[in-house]
Amino acid sequence: MKKSSKIEEFIMCSCFSEGIYLVKYKDEEELYLSIFTRGINPKRFNWKDKIRYIWHALTKNKPFEDEIVLDKDAVAKLKKVLNKT
Repeated sequence: MKKSSKIEEFIMCSCFSEGIYLVKYKDEEELYLSIFTRGINPKRFNWKDKIRYIWHALTKNKPFEDEIVLDKDAVAKLKKVLNKT
């Protein structure tokens, strides 16, 4: 399946140590949320932090801590909650 048509957004935590990466493929109903606990964007890192981040990606086989896939109903619920704020 070709997934070139997508919407992406990275939302950084105010403390710059975590972030949420959102991906919505236009031909799918699901919304993908990846939770990053190692700083990535836009902070600059020293070599020690870079090695730690690479080691995490190599040993865990993924650069993010966890991923949540929301179906159409869950996305609607999330939108409803966020629109209340």
